[in-house]
Amino acid sequence: MTRHMGADAWRRLVLELEKSGQTHQEFAAAKAVSMSTLQFWLYKLTREARRASAPPVRLPVGIVDSAARSAQRGGPPAGGAPGLLEAELVSGFVVRFPAGTDVAYLRAVLVGLG
Repeated sequence: MTRHMGADAWRRLVLELEKSGQTHQEFAAAKAVSMSTLQFWLYKLTREARRASAPPVRLPVGIVDSAARSAQRGGPPAGGAPGLLEAELVSGFVVRFPAGTDVAYLRAVLVGLG
């Protein structure tokens, strides 16, 4: 078997393994692939499938006009600075991002922390 296979080839190989009824060791030997590489791809593809099928995590979010609050207090938000976006998690942990940070990136980070 080719030593440098792409992700699509490994997907096909893993599907073939699942249908074969062979142990991982038997299958790797029959296909002349490294056992450790086969196990890596099994793990990687299983993890991808699990993430793809997981329901999205919804976090409670409150939107606060920081400029208005800081103006009322006469300075930047406590512990923050002008030009920052802050997300306070339910745990009380505060994550700060520069103003203008990509929304998709913010979502990915907040979902990862959730």
